[in-house]
Amino acid sequence: FDDIFSHFGFNFGGGPGGGGRQQREQSTPNVNIPLRVSLKQLYLGDTIEVEYVRQTLCVNWQECMKANQECQGPGVKVRMQQIAPGFVQQVQQRDERCVARGKMWSSNCRACPDGQTQSEKIELTIDLNKGMYPGEPITFEGVADEKPGMSPGDLNFVVTQEKHEYYHRDGDHLYVTMEIPLVDALTGFKHEFEHLDGHKFVVNVDDVTECDHVMRVSGKGMPRRGGRGGYGDLFITFDVDFPETLTADQKKGIRQILGGRGGSDEL
Repeated sequence: FDDIFSHFGFNFGGGPGGGGRQQREQSTPNVNIPLRVSLKQLYLGDTIEVEYVRQTLCVNWQECMKANQECQGPGVKVRMQQIAPGFVQQVQQRDERCVARGKMWSSNCRACPDGQTQSEKIELTIDLNKGMYPGEPITFEGVADEKPGMSPGDLNFVVTQEKHEYYHRDGDHLYVTMEIPLVDALTGFKHEFEHLDGHKFVVNVDDVTECDHVMRVSGKGMPRRGGRGGYGDLFITFDVDFPETLTADQKKGIRQILGGRGGSDEL
């Protein structure tokens, strides 16, 4: 019977809450900070040292707490209002002085002259694993700001990948566009690439290469995540550079090699 009325904010002379339900501990907001890294760092992995300034509780903060039964949690004050004989309604208000259930902060407390919190600079070591994805968080649990009556939230460094001059990434794969002259497209070629970590590898092409042809090179992408091991692939798009003009002799030589109608427009 009591629970029916407590659902609507009523209580029959009982204590605040009507049912003695335990409040779930609140936490301060999580903090997300972009971690700007290069594609090379994501390929090799890296260890990054950073400094972070957060708010921590005053050392003697507990001495500044006083009992107040109207406080029902951090920032929450509930008072009882009688609306009829035998009927009491709970009225909830926002009060930042409430720091926990039954506890209120004493203003101008000598034990904490600067207030509830104080600034603290901490040093953190960020382990950037090989192949991490953009948008992936690196979390330090319970390192966000502290506040009386609340557990500290998490500090998240969110991986933000900087643009690379040549390579483009999509998942575990890398993509690059290479411009080649027409003579190479027709006769074949070999080209030496330098990878993100500085090692070099050669790509050989023996056949005729069409414009926008895509070549797949296995194992030359990014390190795979999720314990799969190995590497993704590299996809090379060839952009054929056609000459703007040809001399008469060049045109004649090309026709002799490739064949043609000798410039005749007759059908």
